[in-house]
Amino acid sequence: MRARLAAMAAPRDTDDPELAALRAVLRDEALMAHVRANVDRWPPLTDAQRATVAALLGRRRRPPPR
Repeated sequence: MRARLAAMAAPRDTDDPELAALRAVLRDEALMAHVRANVDRWPPLTDAQRATVAALLGRRRRPPPR
């Protein structure tokens, strides 16, 4: 992807939508790699913590009230 970005960046304007989208993908991948590296160093969750996270995520799956 980085090679593709370099090839696209040279002949295009900086505000090209396709170029901007590719930059966003690369930035997101870098951020996720950073997050994964940090999370991998965390200790395992306790059962209580796991239940709390599951409850929080369960609430998000419900559609918002109308």
